[in-house]
Amino acid sequence: MSRDAVKSPFITPEQEQTLRAWTSHYPYPMMGILEALRQIQEWNRCIRTEDEALIADIFETSVTRVHELVTFFPSFTQRPAGRCRIGLCRGLSCSMGGSAKMAALLEQRLGVAPRRTSVDGKFSWEEMECLGACDHAPALLVNDDLRGRASEELIDRILDEFK
Repeated sequence: MSRDAVKSPFITPEQEQTLRAWTSHYPYPMMGILEALRQIQEWNRCIRTEDEALIADIFETSVTRVHELVTFFPSFTQRPAGRCRIGLCRGLSCSMGGSAKMAALLEQRLGVAPRRTSVDGKFSWEEMECLGACDHAPALLVNDDLRGRASEELIDRILDEFK
């Protein structure tokens, strides 16, 4: 397959050039694949099957390998996430710190189940495995920024901030 044969309708030609640049950013081309995937997630709020095929072509690897990466790392989603993407840790410390109560609160406040996006596209939330912030149990992440210990007050502040 030629380098130009695979296209994604969700990626512009300019964006594709940005993705291709990641192949020369590190000593080995494959080292840039996660950065390219992060870029797509940021642009489109998800990584679709067509994007996986494009990345496989750019980095000269299999679609299966790209799919493994997309489904392994919690920062990547396959459905569009909200502009404000909230992650709630459910690791052992966070579970003991009340993450189940905070999960119920998020579902009630946002009106959507985990891994779903609000009708207006503003919010989505999900439970995540250990965020490595046990001292903030239950840890809350907003758009990849650790916000600290989840509480009703913090959640309300975040929802106001992103309205």
